[in-house]
Amino acid sequence: MLKYLSLAVLSTLITLGTATRSIPRCGATDPADYDSRDVYHRDVVIIGGGSSGVYSAMRLRDHGKTVMIIEKQDKLGGHAEAWTDPPSGTPVNIGGVVFATPPRTFVDCTTGTVVDFTEPDAAAFAVALDKYSSHLSEFPALQDSFNMTYPVHPDLLLSFGEFVAKYGLGDLVPQVFRYNQGAAPLLDISMVYLFKYLNSGEISSLKQGFLSVNCHSVTELYRRAADGLAHDVLFDSTVVGMDRSLPEEVRVAVQTPAGLKLVIAKKLLSTIPPVLANLVGYDISAEERTLFSQFFANGYYTGVLNNTGLDPGAALVNHAPGRPHGIPDLPGIYAMHSTPLPGDRFLTNVFYGSPAVLPDDEVKADIVKAIHRYQMENGLPVTRPDWLTFSSHSPLISWWPMERSPTASTTDSSGCRGGVILFIMGRRGIRMSLVRCGGLLITT
Repeated sequence: MLKYLSLAVLSTLITLGTATRSIPRCGATDPADYDSRDVYHRDVVIIGGGSSGVYSAMRLRDHGKTVMIIEKQDKLGGHAEAWTDPPSGTPVNIGGVVFATPPRTFVDCTTGTVVDFTEPDAAAFAVALDKYSSHLSEFPALQDSFNMTYPVHPDLLLSFGEFVAKYGLGDLVPQVFRYNQGAAPLLDISMVYLFKYLNSGEISSLKQGFLSVNCHSVTELYRRAADGLAHDVLFDSTVVGMDRSLPEEVRVAVQTPAGLKLVIAKKLLSTIPPVLANLVGYDISAEERTLFSQFFANGYYTGVLNNTGLDPGAALVNHAPGRPHGIPDLPGIYAMHSTPLPGDRFLTNVFYGSPAVLPDDEVKADIVKAIHRYQMENGLPVTRPDWLTFSSHSPLISWWPMERSPTASTTDSSGCRGGVILFIMGRRGIRMSLVRCGGLLITT
């Protein structure tokens, strides 16, 4: 499940570079083409106002730097999101949440059948977590970078499933599946990535408890951040042009509701997953395009439904009998649970994951089918669930293909040029991970 501030968004710090290309007229980056009132000068321009972008903006301001955030939505927060129930005004988190403690019911969502499964108890989980933590401690550089020693340790090239089998960590897997939702397919993920997602910070939280907000709405954190940033955010805005060819500044053309704006800054921090579909408007070079085209992203979706027929207090977790450690084959539901509201009302939160980004309508239809299977299998009236809200958090995580990680990513990319680009993985805290590629620094 998402936890914020968490390693949950990739981010990119683009300093001065040499990549150039022709700029469309609507993306002009020459200040002479703009009214002076439409040109902003900042120390750092930040693309994306999710948890990584907002945290970075606040920290930069704490250090006396001026910033400008470019955010495509009308609010800050990104994956940290809450929906408000109109009749009661009750906030329901549909992004940055943590599952409550048991009781839980395990269900095979492919059939709707309740599964007789008992999770490893707290003592067994604690032992497995300590064993995992001892292995994690052997790779301190992975917490903040990819500056590893070579040849790379063989354990880092194992999948999570292979690592679990090698070290007898099966008692860890069910909770990792629940807490690290969005990391799919879980058992196939390289330990290079898993060590960064299930990191020392998350281990500490698993042992001591996670922080939450008193108002029960994670969105409130970002509303207050927006108030504090005031005029240093361009909402409902997108990048339409960029120029990193200048020696002392980077220029970013931005389409806003009030027309074209130009931001001139010393540095550029991009807090969006570096998949090509997100980089329209960036002046990436041919070498950078080749590099970024090798990233792939997975999907994560959340929503709130009414009229599902689930019992009050229901907490259903997807479990697949016969599969290793009971981990379901995604795409599919992670979990569903009832959310109580004033007036003895109950709504249903749902969480869904996929190894690839899927159309929203396909995801919603699959969720409703799973609800119907559960209803029919368990003797409940078959209802017509109503979507009160639905949110796609896709692409959630960008991956480097396992067969190219980490050796190929550091040896085959020496031809990269363009600026210095630094990715910051934003889903499990603000952590910098570096792979040097000519003038390019890549982190995941």
